[in-house]
Amino acid sequence: MRNKTLTHLGAGTACLALILGGAVAAQATLSGTTFEGNDGNLIHASGGTDWDNVAGRNTGIDVPSGSSDNAFGQGTKEDNSAVSVVDGSIPPNKNDLTRFYEASELGSNGHTYLYLAWERLVNIGNANLDFEINHSGTAGFGASTTGPVTLNRTAGDLLVNYDFAGSGTPTLSINTWLTASAGNTASQCFSANTLPCWGNHTTLGSTSAEGAVNTVQVTDPFLPAPGTLGVGLFGEASIDLTAAGVFPPGICQAFGSAFVKSRSSSSFTAELKDFIAPIPVQINSCGSITIKKVTQNEPVPGTQSFSYTTSSNLTGFSLTNGGSKTFSALPAGNYSVTEGNQAAPWNFVSLTCDTTSGVTITGQQVSIALANSQNVTCTYTNHYTNSPSIATTLSGTSVPVGSSVHDSAALTGATSTAGGTVTYTVYSDTACTAGARDAGTVTVTNGVVPDSNALTFNTAGDFYWQAVYSGDANNNGATSVCTSEHVVISKAQPSVSTAQDLIPNDNFTLSGGFSPTGTITFNLYAPSDTTCSLAPALTQTVTVTSGNGTYGTTNTTFHSTTAGTWRWMSSYSGDSNNQSASSACGVENFTINNG
Repeated sequence: MRNKTLTHLGAGTACLALILGGAVAAQATLSGTTFEGNDGNLIHASGGTDWDNVAGRNTGIDVPSGSSDNAFGQGTKEDNSAVSVVDGSIPPNKNDLTRFYEASELGSNGHTYLYLAWERLVNIGNANLDFEINHSGTAGFGASTTGPVTLNRTAGDLLVNYDFAGSGTPTLSINTWLTASAGNTASQCFSANTLPCWGNHTTLGSTSAEGAVNTVQVTDPFLPAPGTLGVGLFGEASIDLTAAGVFPPGICQAFGSAFVKSRSSSSFTAELKDFIAPIPVQINSCGSITIKKVTQNEPVPGTQSFSYTTSSNLTGFSLTNGGSKTFSALPAGNYSVTEGNQAAPWNFVSLTCDTTSGVTITGQQVSIALANSQNVTCTYTNHYTNSPSIATTLSGTSVPVGSSVHDSAALTGATSTAGGTVTYTVYSDTACTAGARDAGTVTVTNGVVPDSNALTFNTAGDFYWQAVYSGDANNNGATSVCTSEHVVISKAQPSVSTAQDLIPNDNFTLSGGFSPTGTITFNLYAPSDTTCSLAPALTQTVTVTSGNGTYGTTNTTFHSTTAGTWRWMSSYSGDSNNQSASSACGVENFTINNG
């Protein structure tokens, strides 16, 4: 047999060529893993990992020994893809396999680890076993299969040789399946002279593999009680596939099927005997990156498309709500994905990933230093925010001073569940900056805005209402146009009446005014001025001090020899809240006779 020097493992590649050394202390493990691959039992020590607690354990169970137990026949050897399967008992002094275990995991150092174990019915001393690990399984090859079978082998399939001489430490080796199409030559074959063949043989050293066969009775917790195995009936191995070159950096490999078989001797060319049929496995150095899209408050979910740019080793893509993009079969390396900026009404909410290992998030970009076998899922979330408008309607737009006015508001373009608040304010200028008066803050429920408080206006003038909506999680704030709601508070129009008092005094009564102030002017006109249009003969001004009421001239001294009818006409000046008012000419008068 030929033993090659390691250059690279895979199609047309070689493996590490070292020999496992002497015994290693129980529970020692390879760097990067806690799996106890050389303690020769199935139960983990404190803080360690073993077959009883390893994640992803797969189990293959043989048909019970007897006439129904199948095996390889007719001289089948490892390099044969076309094999013969027969039934009947396993020949004496040959390994009668009962079950095997497989598991794999990503270590703390980013390496991919493979764990293997076997059990046999009788300890015959030596154990010469091969674990064949294929990228894909062989259809129709099962526990009860007999007759001819063509094994589904593809370039780069693995064969782990487990050779135990009855004592000491087992020797672990690896071969790969070589095909001519991969550019290999027959000189790379381990024993055969033509392709395809198992080749690029390497014996694994202690830095990449460890193993042991039990030297004392052990417990298998997966067997029926009592579940004990005698000496030499259990063997295991742990292999660092990355350190061994099986999963080199930058190369993605995945294996999906595994089975174990026994050779009749330590020679690689020895006949194959018992086997345990293939089981599905997941031994994978390939990583993946999945990007998911979530939108919040989208009016019609799934209609908005979001675009993503990527590093050159990925391709750009677009997603809608609920969609995802998965990049699978990725080798370890550096990758990045960036979501394009979205204009209003869309807002970026968050970018989260299911791991922080090798993941850096900067705004809407995620950079991933993907390790072997690492799977990363990141979710982008964006929020749709409505931009409603708010309009107001006054209960009155022109009312007299002293009246009360309230405002009503309505939202347009908000969600049906809109909440938040609306604050009503009244201003005395068209810019809504001066003379602010609070008209109340109300709570919006399901888009409905309650009315403002009623405000009483005790000053005449022009006033401008404005409603400000706070917005909520799904709706932006909004403000009504200042000049859209304008109320005119008009002056009151007092009524006046006069009454003659003792000649020559006059009384003037104000009614209907709004707390009137100002003055009342009493004018007395000569008999010749029948229209009260000339200069009055007598004028007296009285201050309005008590609002509505009667005011009169006081202590008027009048001397005249002009006979005829003298006429009063009195007027109220008005003020900031009241219009002026006058009595008619001559409503109140008195007559002076001649002689």
